[in-house]
Amino acid sequence: MKEIPTSDPHESRSRVSIEVKTTGMIVVIFLVVVAVFSRQLDRDQLMQLVVGLMAAFALVVAVLDIWVYRPINSLIRRSRRRLGSRYEHDDPRNRDEIVELDFLINTIVRTFTEVQSNGVRTERAESDLIRLQAFNRQLVEVGDIGQEINAALPYRETVERILARAKTFLRADFVALISLEPNTRAFDVEGALGVQAPSIDADCCLYTTDCPVRSAIDDRCVVRSADHTCTLFPQTMKSQLIVPFEVDHIGEMALLATSTTSEHFDQIATNVLTTLQGHVHGALSNARKYDSIRRQVVTDHLTRLYNRRFFMNRAEEELSRSLRNQQPLSLVILDIDHFKHFNDSYGHATGDRVLQVVAAVMQQHVRKSDICSRHGGEEFGMLLPNTPGDNASFMANRLRRTLAETRYTGLGLPSDVNITISMGVATCPRDATTIAELFELADKALYEAKAAGRDRVIQYGVEVQPAFYD
Repeated sequence: MKEIPTSDPHESRSRVSIEVKTTGMIVVIFLVVVAVFSRQLDRDQLMQLVVGLMAAFALVVAVLDIWVYRPINSLIRRSRRRLGSRYEHDDPRNRDEIVELDFLINTIVRTFTEVQSNGVRTERAESDLIRLQAFNRQLVEVGDIGQEINAALPYRETVERILARAKTFLRADFVALISLEPNTRAFDVEGALGVQAPSIDADCCLYTTDCPVRSAIDDRCVVRSADHTCTLFPQTMKSQLIVPFEVDHIGEMALLATSTTSEHFDQIATNVLTTLQGHVHGALSNARKYDSIRRQVVTDHLTRLYNRRFFMNRAEEELSRSLRNQQPLSLVILDIDHFKHFNDSYGHATGDRVLQVVAAVMQQHVRKSDICSRHGGEEFGMLLPNTPGDNASFMANRLRRTLAETRYTGLGLPSDVNITISMGVATCPRDATTIAELFELADKALYEAKAAGRDRVIQYGVEVQPAFYD
């Protein structure tokens, strides 16, 4: 048989092939057979035996060569060429075909194992790359959110933008911005967006210890919850994500997102949520500062109520909204009765304190959505969105009674002197559909109240009521 060439033509291969070994073994067996039968057979029979054995030997060798040795050597040559340097590097040289087949099989198994391991590492690398790409996309999107919500915007508009962008980014069914009152530790909803519970109650967890919002705020870390129910959102929303933060002049707050499944929440990396946390904190802080500066420009320095210019601008906006949504808008104009008497009798400092008291009581009797202003001197205005005239008159009378029934001796007034006010009410669209007309009619109602004896509320177009009207 021919020797299998090595990868190096100058290096000789020294080995005894399996074919030579097998042939030698067969020859030995035949010689033993001839030696055994040579004593029992005559010359002619022995020659016949030898000829028969030689024929059998030739047949066996031919069969082994065709069916065994040639396929084995062909397989080895192909494998050597396919494996190349990997095979030649560890080739021990001195071996027969059986040993070489064993080496070949071990080399193939080792190569396959390495390829499989490389495949696993490749799959892991691809998975890591996919996660890295998703993380990068999330960071880019959060960066865009930060730029949008950190614009110089009023607080309420900033809250609305935060909720809208957070709901989209987190793919939440409901989002809310919640603040924690420092003294009572009760929750207050700054804003909410999405599928809400039939009746929102922020204090459902006031006395419980398993509230994830409270845990997030107390531990100052992002909390993911999968089994908490709350009156802020429907009970089907078992998955919650809470991002806490603290804002100057507001206190501890949290962004709450809920969903019926945690699939999308789980895909958001905690580092991304921490970045979102910083953007929301910065946006709300900037919005508060913006509102503070803006309020200094649009408020009266003495009473801290809005000034007339701001009040008129908001009146135009609210009237347009009232007509667009077909909701009533009431305007209340009030005047302090005999205010000149306070200044002349008790001094201008006492008069200023009277103005401040009236402003403070006004703010105590209105909603957050209502707007109070000082129009100048002792005249004030109140803008009451989504409020019919009868409701506005009822609220105005409560305000009037509070002032009339309280004695303000701490202001420097005698114990028998009280503060009374007269008020006129007009409503859009029942009485007027323009700001100018609405102010004109409210002023007319105010003058009617003064002409009727002061200390009373007159609703335009309604019969004059006595001073003790409740």
